[in-house]
Amino acid sequence: MGGHKAGDIASEMAVLQLGHRWEQTACLTTVESQAWLEKHINIENQRIYRVAKRYTDLDGMGTTLVAAAFINGDIIIGNIGDSRAYQLTKNQLRLVTVDHSFANELRLSGEITEDEARTHRQRHALTRSLGVFDKVKVDFFILNTEETSLIMLCSDGLSNELEETAISSILEENGTLEEKASQLVEQALLNGSTDNITVCLIDPHSTNEEAQTVKGKEESR
Repeated sequence: MGGHKAGDIASEMAVLQLGHRWEQTACLTTVESQAWLEKHINIENQRIYRVAKRYTDLDGMGTTLVAAAFINGDIIIGNIGDSRAYQLTKNQLRLVTVDHSFANELRLSGEITEDEARTHRQRHALTRSLGVFDKVKVDFFILNTEETSLIMLCSDGLSNELEETAISSILEENGTLEEKASQLVEQALLNGSTDNITVCLIDPHSTNEEAQTVKGKEESR
């Protein structure tokens, strides 16, 4: 979480541990996979929470999280915070996840409009994140692989600076995933992003080594 102590450490702890443990799993169904994700994301949440409480220089650290698991024709998306998952389907881009931010909660309750939420002074204030409390609720969404051309996971350093039309335009261009990811990051920086930017593009139908491309750009807020 930008602006908080040791957010980079919390992020690294969560991603490395979840990735390592996932490689050791043998989940065969969507139900099993979702249950596994919920259990182990909460294990990482508690681990980050305990470490932050133990060391004063790490007090308050936390991270957002968005994850995708591909099981038997299904895509399981899980998220906490305001990192997002997008689904590209036949030239249509769709935001899958729901931001856990104070401004978005106000928008969902009808107290402010979507335009007002984008510029609200508390748009970066999170209502849910990993490691801040000893328990956390994970939102899950199930997508169909056959209906999906591309999955994009990203941090808010990207989504805050690029409209969905701009993202869609880049994703629909010819080129490799590496080229598209680089273009997304560069465009977000050109638009003024000063936050950490991470983007992961996944082609669920590709069988080559470039099925997944992760690009990151570290910037201080």
